Amino acid sequence: MTLGFDAAVLNGEGRAGLPAWDLLEDDPGGELREEEWEVAGLGHEPVLRADVVRLLLPTPRPGLRLVDCTTGLAGHSEALLEAAPPDAELLGFERDPVARAEARRRLERFGHRIHLAAEPFSQFEEVLDRTGWTHVDALLADLGVSSLQLDDASRGFSFQADAALDMRMDPTHGEDAASLIERLDENELGRLLREFGEEPAARRIARAIKRSDESPRTTGALRALVHRATGPRGGRRHDPATLTFQALRIAVNAELDELDQLLEALPRRLAPQGRVAVLAYHSLEDRRVKRAFSVWARSCVCPPELPVCRCGGRARARALTRRVITPGEEEIARNPRARSARLRAIEWVGEGQEGGDT
Repeated sequence: MTLGFDAAVLNGEGRAGLPAWDLLEDDPGGELREEEWEVAGLGHEPVLRADVVRLLLPTPRPGLRLVDCTTGLAGHSEALLEAAPPDAELLGFERDPVARAEARRRLERFGHRIHLAAEPFSQFEEVLDRTGWTHVDALLADLGVSSLQLDDASRGFSFQADAALDMRMDPTHGEDAASLIERLDENELGRLLREFGEEPAARRIARAIKRSDESPRTTGALRALVHRATGPRGGRRHDPATLTFQALRIAVNAELDELDQLLEALPRRLAPQGRVAVLAYHSLEDRRVKRAFSVWARSCVCPPELPVCRCGGRARARALTRRVITPGEEEIARNPRARSARLRAIEWVGEGQEGGDT
């Protein structure tokens, strides 16, 4: 069976074997980012809100078309609309029905300027066509799980309270985490934990789960099995179940496939001088974003063994973030979820135009 992920991408190669070029030499990127350190008491403050607005709307112009790929509780969407001209419109993607209802309520004062879609953002182009948009001027993707989903114990995203092992962003569709675990064999589960969670004890954890008397159906049961395999602390400064929960959530919601499809579609739909900002929270997301941005910002696509450029290529984008942007201590103190956020942004310059770093 297939688990739905691309081994070539996970091994550090892009489509067609492209190497993972560094966007800027002084930007390390791709370090391990653990997303769920502690989830109790999280607020709903939009992460790096001021930076997102500054990067996406440097000089707002009339008729802007904005996209928020992960609307959530609409904090970023609201900030962008407040900063944009009064005729700007925003298309928001949100597959969680609870979050979508809250976003609609929060943004209702903007009236017809708001378009909310229940589809996942991998259907970016289809929804744009349905909305009548040919291009977008600014796009934000705040990746990963939302505070709303983490705070609701019944959704099964967190191990801080015992609940059904669900983890679906849209609880009305698809296979939940408990069913996924039950369906996979030991080797498949170990591979999932290793590749989606970067879990060093993936094999031991998979063995403990699959050889237990019962397949786990609750968050508490899964956490207990992970602890049985690793010990209650596992020699780590965070709960040993953290990466297992991350891996299952990513698999259940096809998060990396969603991101890959969005990155593939963006060059076809960005307006000239259109801007993209992405907030990533762990290395699997961040590597993909950095790789795509760096490929777009490269002027030469010749094989590295050629001594001189022969392709005559021009960069299609320029980097807006000289180094990856991370939250400061004050924001982290207010909003612990922001701790692992990494913000990158580019401006699209299109084919045949020069790009460069700012």
